[in-house]
Amino acid sequence: MNYVFKNLKQDKNFAKKVYYYLIDQGIVSGSELCIILFEQGVLSYDEEQVAKLSNGVVSAYEFIRSQIRNLKITPAMLALEPCSGSIIITDPKTGNVKACVSYPGYNTNKYANKIDTDYYFKLYEDKSYPTLYRAVQQRTAPGSTYKPLAAIAGLTEGYISIGERIHDGVVFKKAPSVGEPKCWSSSSHGNINVSQGIEHSCNYFFYEVGFRMSNSATNHKKGLKVLEKYAKMFGFDTTSGLSEAEYEPIISTTDAVRSTIGQGSNSYTPSQISRYLTTLVNQKNCYELNLVNKVKDTKGKTVLKNKAKVHNKINISSATWDAVYKGMYGVVNGSHSSIDQFFKDLNVKVAGKTGTAQESKSKPNHALFISFAPYSSPEICTTVVIPNGYASSNAADVASRVYKYYFAKSKKEKEKVLKESFSSQGSSSGRRTD
Repeated sequence: MNYVFKNLKQDKNFAKKVYYYLIDQGIVSGSELCIILFEQGVLSYDEEQVAKLSNGVVSAYEFIRSQIRNLKITPAMLALEPCSGSIIITDPKTGNVKACVSYPGYNTNKYANKIDTDYYFKLYEDKSYPTLYRAVQQRTAPGSTYKPLAAIAGLTEGYISIGERIHDGVVFKKAPSVGEPKCWSSSSHGNINVSQGIEHSCNYFFYEVGFRMSNSATNHKKGLKVLEKYAKMFGFDTTSGLSEAEYEPIISTTDAVRSTIGQGSNSYTPSQISRYLTTLVNQKNCYELNLVNKVKDTKGKTVLKNKAKVHNKINISSATWDAVYKGMYGVVNGSHSSIDQFFKDLNVKVAGKTGTAQESKSKPNHALFISFAPYSSPEICTTVVIPNGYASSNAADVASRVYKYYFAKSKKEKEKVLKESFSSQGSSSGRRTD
């Protein structure tokens, strides 16, 4: 007894070991664990729910699922996948950041002046790692959000032309050295041009682009050099400027064919993908993203005004931009769009590019969506990255709520968007989008 009590005080992992035995041996039931959530204040006390759990009317499994579905218990609290994400919103004209969100977060007030020790250790043991600034410290493959860049590279270097049509053969068999990569769709997209290649996110079309860049796959280094040139042009050669703690970007050095669809060894933080998107929309300047607008002293006097600095300038033909934008418009608004339902109630048109990136066979795919609005005269760019978020439609759903809030015409409409978002049960769409 003394040994147990001593270790319970000194070692939190020992306490978890005790919990494990209590549950494993049936001393504490699943229903009792659910009731504990009410008794410990994790959930607001609900007499009816407690009665149903006590009487076995509702099983522990059903109860926990319903609480997660209604966001009473968040995936982050259980460290389930997906349990994290980032949203970065920029002004494409200036490179200034309007919002930067990393989820899950934590209360920074408890880190001010004197650190709350209990809170610190709670965060330290949290398996969803809330102290990780994911916007700059979590890299993923960009997936198909990279295809506009590959399209610009292919068009500008003359490997494809705007009017040229390539037949989607589903399975790409032209480059035995890289196996037989497949399109995400098991049925052909037919004969498509570059805009349609982006709209349908046709892997086969972009495999062909990478194949041509590599001298018919006999010189992968050549193809990778072409992609690297344009990756650097759009800011993927350095950190975005958002934070000194930002991870370095990784431009692909393997497999030019797959690298055109954002695979290979491409790996970037959400802020680096956001800078790429901001450059795509700006057309002329690639900025060092700027988060701090101004600094004031304790008397309210502005002591520093800040603005985004130009990282480098780009020069791409207007015809190429038009072809890329047409494809991105079709992703959201086209007749074959798999995400149009999220944007149909908006009073502005959105253009974007979905991305679903696989990096592990044992974990769900990453979900990404880059977009801008209004289409005719962009005011904001929105980048959503949900690591292990299953499908890009989930990221698109999140982005649509940003636009609904931003372009709402009244405070009442904004409040409605917030209420719907926080009470949402998530997307019910099971369709794969790429």
